[in-house]
Amino acid sequence: MMKKMNLMIGTSVLVLILGGVSSIVAAGEEALEGDASGVWKKEFETGLNIIQSSYTDNWNGGEKGSLVWTARLDGQMEKQLNKLTNWRNTLQLVYGQTHNQDRDSNGDLYWRTPDKSDDVIDFESLFRFTPESWVDPFVALNFKSMFKDLTDPGQRALNFNPLKFKETAGLAKKMIDSDGRFMMTRLGATFTQNRRATFVSSAPDESTETEMTTEMGVEMITEYKAAVLEEKVVWDSKLTLSLPLIYSGKSVFEEDLTAADLESFGLPADIADYTTTVEADFENTFTTRITSLISVKLFLRWVYKKYDNSVKPVVENGVLMNADGVRSAIRKSGQLKQTLALGLTYKFN
Repeated sequence: MMKKMNLMIGTSVLVLILGGVSSIVAAGEEALEGDASGVWKKEFETGLNIIQSSYTDNWNGGEKGSLVWTARLDGQMEKQLNKLTNWRNTLQLVYGQTHNQDRDSNGDLYWRTPDKSDDVIDFESLFRFTPESWVDPFVALNFKSMFKDLTDPGQRALNFNPLKFKETAGLAKKMIDSDGRFMMTRLGATFTQNRRATFVSSAPDESTETEMTTEMGVEMITEYKAAVLEEKVVWDSKLTLSLPLIYSGKSVFEEDLTAADLESFGLPADIADYTTTVEADFENTFTTRITSLISVKLFLRWVYKKYDNSVKPVVENGVLMNADGVRSAIRKSGQLKQTLALGLTYKFN
């Protein structure tokens, strides 16, 4: 029954999205040629932040060298295609590593295998139908992943894992867009597909298996950008609130595992409810430029996600096969990330 319901809801969302796209295309075809306004508004920024120190083997004091680097690319392209259609594409790519020196049994310094310090792949394509009304209907496609998934306890890497695809249809309201300030809120229905690969057995075996999960829910996103502190700092903020209403893996917790089974695997009895709990993701970036090529960025991100729905519980003969993965997917409290970086940046359009 749950699978049939997921299929029906997923089909309805796809029909809604396709219908929205069709109406936008039709509206664009009916618009007068003279209504096409402007060109692509392009904003791209690339940057590299590096902190480095090193010591010779005979350095007196016991210090150890380190190298921390982060490379990033932020891009946005937006165009008012015609009087009734706006298309915006945004891309964020971030990757960074931390290299540390250590001493061997002879006291000699050597460089350890680097640890990942940052990893983001985030792309969104947003179509807004922009009639002269109070709100704008929209459809959006979003893709998120990582360059390297290093969550495996054996430190084995999986490239471009997990993969998250999300389709959204709803209404948007641009509340501020003047004097260097921008604010827009979106509310819509979402259909999400998660694909995650995991290792079948312990290291050094590299064989993997892939599981797919789906979600249906509602989402609200508020974006805000403004110059603050006497216009010396640019504040870029994004708040995402989402509520999964249906999750394809929830029935596994509810129907395939008893409360005693869950307890035996060290899992809470109400873990099924974790999968359909309100989620929050609050990102804030404060940027100030020292010169045209040097900038300081303070990044703050608070995430509340009680269960990572990309981790599907796998049960065989009453046994939870990926108990470790399920336990690692639980986060009962919020997670905070903070970075402060001084580095080289270059803006182009």
